[in-house]
Amino acid sequence: MQTAINPPRFIRAKEGAARFGVSVGTWWNWNNPKSRHYRPDFPKPIKIAANSTGWLESEISAYIEQLAATREG
Repeated sequence: MQTAINPPRFIRAKEGAARFGVSVGTWWNWNNPKSRHYRPDFPKPIKIAANSTGWLESEISAYIEQLAATREG
């Protein structure tokens, strides 16, 4: 029996924002310490190339799970 190995995957801002149902601008505000919407516990971006930034899909998924676990009711 083979076990599937899922290598780490990057997601870009557009895909990440879609997962949360927010705009790309809001996504970037959550990452910007100067924004009033900054979320210090939000996963940090990783520079993929000179003009490319991504987030590890596993960290985004874990953050969503963390939010779900702390909700009220």
